[in-house]
Amino acid sequence: MVVDSGNIAKKAVTIAGRYAAVRRQFQSNPHDVQETKLIDYAIHQYRLMPILAMAYAFHFTGVETQKLYDELMDKLESTQPDDASLQNTLETLKETHATSAGLKAFCTWSTLSAIEACRQTLGGHGYSAYTGLATTYNDFAVHCTWEGDNTILTLQSGRYLVSCYREALAGKKQPEGVNYLNHLDTLLTLGCSVKSNEDILNFDIIQEAWGVVTANVVKKAGDDFAECLKNGLSPEAAYEECSQARLAAAKIHSFGYVFRRFAQAVKGSPEGLRPILTKVCLLYGLYSIEQNSGFFLQYRYFTPSQMDFVRAQVNVLCRDVRQEYIPLIDAFNLSDYMINSPLGVYDGNVYEKYFDQVKRQNPVGQPHPYLPLIQSLLRREIEDDEPLEDEDEDDE
Repeated sequence: MVVDSGNIAKKAVTIAGRYAAVRRQFQSNPHDVQETKLIDYAIHQYRLMPILAMAYAFHFTGVETQKLYDELMDKLESTQPDDASLQNTLETLKETHATSAGLKAFCTWSTLSAIEACRQTLGGHGYSAYTGLATTYNDFAVHCTWEGDNTILTLQSGRYLVSCYREALAGKKQPEGVNYLNHLDTLLTLGCSVKSNEDILNFDIIQEAWGVVTANVVKKAGDDFAECLKNGLSPEAAYEECSQARLAAAKIHSFGYVFRRFAQAVKGSPEGLRPILTKVCLLYGLYSIEQNSGFFLQYRYFTPSQMDFVRAQVNVLCRDVRQEYIPLIDAFNLSDYMINSPLGVYDGNVYEKYFDQVKRQNPVGQPHPYLPLIQSLLRREIEDDEPLEDEDEDDE
């Protein structure tokens, strides 16, 4: 379902992105002969480029999640009750369950919001069923509740994080997915120590930022749980009492996890693709930080001026990614059949394809099936109402 979220996000941003490259509206420069393409407006780039970055992030995260699952299945099939590796296999099982539960909820929620955001960028066409995004939204919405309600799955992931936090405090080393909990002594009070704001544009700094914030949010959930136990609540009641803190911890953990997987993939990508993928990954990382800026300010990793820089760089990266966003969309390799929308066709002839589809689905010469039902209403004779009484007569 993580992979599916990435694929549906690709479809949505392809439709909205290709339409934005064709649709012209108003003039951003009065000296231009033609009206400006939607995609050349800064605000439109801000609406679409982060969704494109998210689609790529979910793609690479889905690949890594599939690997994690495959490795787990291999271990489960080969491990025997008396194997020395049994405990490690059980730890991998717990990590895989918690990670996939959190990501399933995080990715499906994010993709559903992205579909709606893409639909709105189509303007008036967003109302039309022909564009494909309304039906895509309806079809995808079920992902947020089937195979586990998203809120419940997020709470399961949060419960795992609280458990890992308590184990880390006891000195037990935590697996790679929650590796930041192995460094609580340094992360909890760490601030961004870059010499200049430009140094923030670095995978390691962004990853450290997410590590600091996630560690603090998980600590908050863990401390709330411990306080509930101290007050005499049972473990189950304590988990329920701190459910909001668990929810927040799991969501922030998922943001950091997705960025880390995306950055990992970019570092291992072919050298020729690395420059543009680096920009896409930085855009995803900084945009996610901007959307959760309160946590980074609350735990003092970034200063207010550094957050201003992050916001400004999101706009810069949106412009940079815009220069290659059509090749980035084409790289998804989705056929027109799979896109199933005249506004997202590969050749860009959106209006011709739109009109052709309307004509195909509404053949000329055939009466509408409901016409006989309203014929009598259309042709009925209306009798004149009786004239109103003269006002003068009323006065008399």
